[in-house]
Amino acid sequence: MAILGVDVGGTKTVVGLAEPTGKIIEWERVETPNVLGPDANLAAIKQAGRRIVERTGATVSSVGIGCGGPLDRKAGKLHEVSNLPGWEGLCLTDIFSEEFGAPAYLENDATAAAMGEAAFGAGQGVDCLVFMTVSTGIGGGIIIDGKPYRGCGENAGEFGHSKILPDGPRCNCGDRGCLEALASGTGMARAAREGLESGAESVLREWIASPSEVTAELVARATSLGDPFASGVWSQATYYLGIGITNVVNGLNPRLVILGGGVTRAGDMLFEPVRKVVRERAMKPLSADVEIIPATSGDLFGLVGAVAVAVQDRW
Repeated sequence: MAILGVDVGGTKTVVGLAEPTGKIIEWERVETPNVLGPDANLAAIKQAGRRIVERTGATVSSVGIGCGGPLDRKAGKLHEVSNLPGWEGLCLTDIFSEEFGAPAYLENDATAAAMGEAAFGAGQGVDCLVFMTVSTGIGGGIIIDGKPYRGCGENAGEFGHSKILPDGPRCNCGDRGCLEALASGTGMARAAREGLESGAESVLREWIASPSEVTAELVARATSLGDPFASGVWSQATYYLGIGITNVVNGLNPRLVILGGGVTRAGDMLFEPVRKVVRERAMKPLSADVEIIPATSGDLFGLVGAVAVAVQDRW
């Protein structure tokens, strides 16, 4: 018996089979750009799941699904998710339960990732931790007393929408100055694009045909080469991320803040300035309590989290 995990994203989805211990047996990454809409993307996700099941010959005992929120975990339905236009109202648990003949469970993707780290990763044995994903957007998951904390409406942990600059750039949520708009991969790309459009000189111009093609990955690469413009963009974004994490540390006093997501591939270039800001700006006893570390499952943290969601007897 095996668990099928589905980590749904606005540009890609990871599908995989795992043992109940969290050990990944086999997985696939599926391109699911949100412009294709839910029908095409769900078909591609289900096909990937069927291919994996056929190759392994496994029997699926349960399906765990991690997806961006807000969502209704108990009903298995999505609300209006900013990076999944057209998916609102879909009951993902019914869709995947019917497809694979097993019970399916839905969870906010960042909460799922926190559950994965608590069950199988760096958070094992830690009663109080926060997971934050820093990628296209910024999300959060909270573990308190060894259990996921979801809030009264079960959508707690939206740290990406904490307000850092009240009159800052517009966020996908519709408000301004959110951490996500300032420090996510999308936010970094926006800041770099605006600077290049205003005439900034940078090695980035040699790598792209127009400012609209700049990405956070390219900003990180240019920063590693000492490019002054890219370094400024990166420094500002990591400062804002540090401020956002400082607020989390002051509010929740966690033992661990675990960071995952594409932007964290930059390693120490991201972690060192973020840790410095938290040391300087968080209340001293609280900053002394916390460690800020990378997710142990690397790029598969979302899949491992989805698997943890399906291990219902843990929670």
